[in-house]
Amino acid sequence: MTRTSGRWGGAAVVLLMAATSACGGKAGTDAAAARLAPLPVDPQAVTAGGVSAGGYMAVQVHVAHSGLFQGVAVLAGGPYLCAEGSLRHGLGRCMAGGEEIPTARLIEETSRLALADAIDPIAGLGDDRVWIFRGADDPFVGAPVAEALETYYRARVNPAQVVRVELPGTGHTFPTADPANPACTAVEPPFVGSCGFDGARALLTHLYGELADGTAPRPAGLVSFDQRPYAEAAGSRGLAASGWLYVPEACAGGGEAQCRLHVFFHGCKQGSSYVGDAFVKRSGFLEVAEANRIVLLFPQVEPSYQPLNPNGCWDWWGYEREDYATRSAPQVKAVRAMVADLLGEAR
Repeated sequence: MTRTSGRWGGAAVVLLMAATSACGGKAGTDAAAARLAPLPVDPQAVTAGGVSAGGYMAVQVHVAHSGLFQGVAVLAGGPYLCAEGSLRHGLGRCMAGGEEIPTARLIEETSRLALADAIDPIAGLGDDRVWIFRGADDPFVGAPVAEALETYYRARVNPAQVVRVELPGTGHTFPTADPANPACTAVEPPFVGSCGFDGARALLTHLYGELADGTAPRPAGLVSFDQRPYAEAAGSRGLAASGWLYVPEACAGGGEAQCRLHVFFHGCKQGSSYVGDAFVKRSGFLEVAEANRIVLLFPQVEPSYQPLNPNGCWDWWGYEREDYATRSAPQVKAVRAMVADLLGEAR
């Protein structure tokens, strides 16, 4: 399968003009509009992931741009187009799972969108890697939702590449092995749980293969970047002013394109508007990334009433536009442009 290629420059800096200091806050509102600068990332090693609403967003980005993304990790999420543009479906069958999710119809609609060139050809999904996770005690996302997601992907992806994990004693949280985090069944910010299970390492291992042991992240590697140019260009009113980017020391300069890129989407009430950098720092991602040349992009959305998104969720039911799950969707376009800049693709 041929994937989208990119160019990267030597001696690349992480950001052009909007970088803040290590682990800093949002980019200043008076900062000159700046975009992400290229990093030595292999365009054949780009993946996506997300939790809850972010899991649905990760599926949308993966399916819409399957020519680029080589795999996806979905925690507490369901299949592509699950809500079918309806908040009622989103809050009903796509969470509690009481009403049956029409997986066969969603698979057919995916093919129709591909034939209409609204998303990449479905052949791009065939050899991708898929990691599905659900806490067995999740009170919000039922087992039928994870089952529908698995059925959807097994119809489009080599089944041998699809892994599903159902972890006992785990609620609606991102699982970690850090005993300092809240209990695994707790539902409290920043929604990371002490579950005796390193979710970040597990999902990245499935997506990229065997990984080295994690190491302490470098403080200078985590920066806040300006998302406003991307929101403006894509016509999105839902993006936050800034997002997070983590660059391992091995990926901070020029040289060979030997680094990987993982794009991770937060859940509702889990973005920086609610928890600052707590999810990014306490999820376990940074340690694995530093030791394994994985650049991490954490795009952010914020709560709003126009469009109606009071809980700061990614658009997986159509609050910005009815084509929310295609390449033309504002949030999908914005994130794709961020990745393009990190890869050094020509604008």
